[in-house]
Amino acid sequence: MEAFLADQKLSELCEILKISDDIFDVINLSENQHSDFLAWLFDPREGHGQGDQIVRDLLLSATQAVAECGLDGRSTTSRFFAEWPPSRIRTASFGTVFTARELGLKATERVDLFVIDPDNEFVLLIENKAGTAHSQGQLDGYRASWQEAVANNSHLKDYNSVYIALDRDFVGGDWSERPSNGYWLHLGYDWLKASADRALLHVERGNAAAKLVVSYCNRQTDWESPSNQRAVTLAAELHQVHSVAVRHMLETTLGRLERYWLHDGSSNHMIFMLQNKAAFSLLRETQGMASIKETLVNKIPGLTRDHIQHARAWLDLCPLGWEQFEGNDWWPVYLHVSYSDSTKSKYDVALILDIGYAKSEADGERLREQLKLFDNRFGKRQGDSCRKVMLHRELSVVELARKLQEHADRLKMLCV
Repeated sequence: MEAFLADQKLSELCEILKISDDIFDVINLSENQHSDFLAWLFDPREGHGQGDQIVRDLLLSATQAVAECGLDGRSTTSRFFAEWPPSRIRTASFGTVFTARELGLKATERVDLFVIDPDNEFVLLIENKAGTAHSQGQLDGYRASWQEAVANNSHLKDYNSVYIALDRDFVGGDWSERPSNGYWLHLGYDWLKASADRALLHVERGNAAAKLVVSYCNRQTDWESPSNQRAVTLAAELHQVHSVAVRHMLETTLGRLERYWLHDGSSNHMIFMLQNKAAFSLLRETQGMASIKETLVNKIPGLTRDHIQHARAWLDLCPLGWEQFEGNDWWPVYLHVSYSDSTKSKYDVALILDIGYAKSEADGERLREQLKLFDNRFGKRQGDSCRKVMLHRELSVVELARKLQEHADRLKMLCV
């Protein structure tokens, strides 16, 4: 314990995680506040300095999902994206967009957010969930009410209606299980990663308001700023070097720290934890993935820690032999582990091909051909440079370790 508390890495971690001007280090947003914040992001005239780019980020991400989500081809959402391919979205202006929280519906049927573009004549109806589930009856009811509102307002007759159901915990791949999936396009929050990358560049150029965009995107996705990446790296190293001490401190303080201090006020260890809550919160958040990392290193022969990277809520594993194809500072093929839900007790596993990280586009296409032998779903949507195939959902820790070992062994055999 004393060696852990004397480690300079712990000092650096505590320093990085000090709260400065980041409001989201202090408060947690309610579901309505998430919608208010999204409305701020989508407004091109607001002070975040992103203009209409965040609307564009959402639409571009939506075009990628439409190809495989099972939308009814006759639906207004499907027809809209048929008319708005990525090339049109990239080159169009959305500068006249405005947002509304209520627009012509009954008080009991309130869609979370409307994004209206009077120049391009479309309305995005966004039903946003952050921790709760969408329901078939609710989504169908909203759609029916909006159709009635359109019928009663003649100036809306030429507008395209686009129905988008956002869920922070949705990662794609299971659209068939989503309610009203023929008419509503279900998306997670991953589209915010592009917004975060761009906003970070704006911060570096002196736009202080963009820090709020970076901070929000960071907390809603698995995107990490450089400082957060450094913090997670330090936490992982502390888990590795001081596993017994960290595990003891975390496992003996599962509730509010103040309650433990009342019973053990003389403990220097407890006082240090109270003085550095953010550091121990991160150590607790990374404990699950750090533990899985060490389990895999011990279970899979030949696998080293260099084959695994992880953050708070995800872990990526490069199967043995596939690291030889790395071309741009990351692996073009890797197994991705994420939590199934906010309880962090179950895990989802996907296999990802990202041709952008291969040594060349030709090499990336050859990798796609190899992965077809592993799962024929890699043969679909061959025009996509990034392909994510979900392998398992809601695995226990024991099942996760076993499945990852099986997949790593099978992928090693396919590697040529």
